[in-house]
Amino acid sequence: MLRALSALGARPPRRPPGLLLLPARGRKSRHDPPAKSKAGRLATPPAVDPAEFHVLTERYRLYRQTVGALRQEFVTEVQRKVRESRVGVLAERRAQEKAAEHQELMAFNRQENQRLHELRLARLQQEAREQERQRAEEQARRAQEAQAWAQLKQQEVLQLQEEVKNFITRENLEARVEEALDSPKNYNWAVTKEGHVIRPQHKG
Repeated sequence: MLRALSALGARPPRRPPGLLLLPARGRKSRHDPPAKSKAGRLATPPAVDPAEFHVLTERYRLYRQTVGALRQEFVTEVQRKVRESRVGVLAERRAQEKAAEHQELMAFNRQENQRLHELRLARLQQEAREQERQRAEEQARRAQEAQAWAQLKQQEVLQLQEEVKNFITRENLEARVEEALDSPKNYNWAVTKEGHVIRPQHKG
């Protein structure tokens, strides 16, 4: 049965090249002619049960698959151990370099944060001084406007006081009427499109 399976699908074992097998005593070599009694006999393999052949083939396939997976796992484990043993020192050195680089970056980060903090404080102080200056300028401008407005009102009051002197009252009503009669004014005049004033000519 196994011989039939090996003849159907199994690979024959490889022999190293150059190895010659010496014929054993009492046996013929490969190149000797067959015996006369076996000249016409045909070698017929034994009968194979198809169900048993299918079961054995499946079992051999699963066996080769399992053994191959275990062999691959063992090879991977060995390679990993060899690689770890080789790169262990390099990994440790790389970790030390990364730790040193991290410390340097942290120190640089602290310095940069301190520098930015000082710049921010200086900017806030400058903004505070600028706001104080603008507030003082605004107060001075408002004071100037208030002073100018008071001066303007004072001038208006003085002007109004001067105009009050020329107002017509009951006391000077007769004097103003006589003055108006003594100096008559003629408002009968016109202005041309060119801007010339035309006054009436008195006949006499």
